[in-house]
Amino acid sequence: MEKTQEKNIFINQIGYLPKDKKLAFLTQAAQNQNCTFELCEINSKKVVFTGKILPKNDDGSKYVDSAVGEEIFTADFSEFSQEGKYFIKIGNQESFPFEIKSQVYKNLYYSVLNYFNLSRCGQNFCHTADAEIYGTNETKNVQGGWHDAGDYGRYIVPTAKTIMDLLMAYDSSKNFFTDFDILKEIRFALEWMLKMQREDGAVYHKVSCYHFCAFIKPEDEKDKLVISPISTAATADFAGSLAFASKYYQKEDKEFAKKLLDAALKAQEYLNHHDDEIFINPPEITTGSYGDRNVSDERYFALCALWEVTENPDYLKKALEIRKNEIENNRFWHEGFGWGLMAGFGTEILINNSQKIDDKEVVQTLKDAVIKNADKSLETANKSAFLYASKFYGWGSNGAVCDQAHVLMLAYKITGKIEYKTIAKAQLDYVLGCNPLNFCYVTGWGAKSPEHPHHRPSGATKQVMPGMLVGGPCAGLNDEYARIHLANLPALKCYADAEPSYSTNEIAIYWNSALVYVLSKTGF
Repeated sequence: MEKTQEKNIFINQIGYLPKDKKLAFLTQAAQNQNCTFELCEINSKKVVFTGKILPKNDDGSKYVDSAVGEEIFTADFSEFSQEGKYFIKIGNQESFPFEIKSQVYKNLYYSVLNYFNLSRCGQNFCHTADAEIYGTNETKNVQGGWHDAGDYGRYIVPTAKTIMDLLMAYDSSKNFFTDFDILKEIRFALEWMLKMQREDGAVYHKVSCYHFCAFIKPEDEKDKLVISPISTAATADFAGSLAFASKYYQKEDKEFAKKLLDAALKAQEYLNHHDDEIFINPPEITTGSYGDRNVSDERYFALCALWEVTENPDYLKKALEIRKNEIENNRFWHEGFGWGLMAGFGTEILINNSQKIDDKEVVQTLKDAVIKNADKSLETANKSAFLYASKFYGWGSNGAVCDQAHVLMLAYKITGKIEYKTIAKAQLDYVLGCNPLNFCYVTGWGAKSPEHPHHRPSGATKQVMPGMLVGGPCAGLNDEYARIHLANLPALKCYADAEPSYSTNEIAIYWNSALVYVLSKTGF
């Protein structure tokens, strides 16, 4: 089948597992041609399944999702499970090709994981010099870690979130495939994080150059590296992610596992004796800040992780006190996942270890909070033309909707309610092509994927690195290119496959890790 840019039929361009719920979406222009759709084999063009085209509303009335801006219809071929390569046909219009088969996401999974290996800092002789500690005459070796996003900075906060996603994904996928050593890759980041800890236990927030560089290769960035000041967010995320990670290395390297836990305990000891230290970029440094005004969720996460590993009841008590105080004082508290939303990881840890918690009322309260969050996602998805389970249309929406799928999968684990898993899987379908722009938002995959990501290595080499989830639609229009080219478009169409559009087309380790998690939970 020839590659086309048809935009009237939207499909998961990678494909579906045989027992998946399988939906294609289409516009009025496609629906007008016929009230039925055909599922056809790629090579023979043979029609193997025929079904009715359904409107969004069960009563047949018109429904326009404001985030999409037009009426969208559905073609459901879930009952067809024969493995093979297919396309959807409506009249004379055809969808992009896709597959139905077991392990249909296997190669994609490895590609998305391999992105981390390709993003290692210190490889190919890049950023090997010692970095100066801001405001001092001291220097420090902080080589290693992953380049965070489209730039070459390395940041503790998003790295910690990434590690948590990957480790929780590893729990689901380790028995399926052995072609990628996830623990080895995570260890590369952990060893860098250890270098970012100060002698007193506090953790430096980030290391970068003073300013973003041009679109050059990492080995060509020769500007001075600077280590930014410590922060509570970095120290707490460090404590939580290293404590949680330590248990995964107990069998293969007890010494390394102990090193991780000792560093985490040291960081927590610092947190115990210091008030919140909120990170703000020093005036001379203009790279990303990952600032967070409320770090109670980071402190909570750290305590939950330390409690799981040490079983020290004081950690659990302090964690629950933080959560209770935030809720009782009407502060923002959200059992979600994100670089600035670490409470979900803490709560998931507690739920996974609920047999160790004597107060079952507390356990139920935690579960109820997750379920409440997930139910809101179900409600949102069922009103969305594309089953998009979030009302967030900002910077990094693709990563955020994968994080919301994480909430749904946790609710599924708690309740066994299949609708949670079905809608979580729909978020994977969304990022792989079931969206109003017909993009498979992972570079190098599908019939139509981003070719101009805001990613310095890809820009410098003129070769797009595969396996990267781009940020996706951003209704905030946070860059000049977006403001010029995307103004007045519906929210889920505010995306530009253009290198200058960093608010829609940048990549990030913690978006990729969220996709790894969703693949591990819904793709096998």
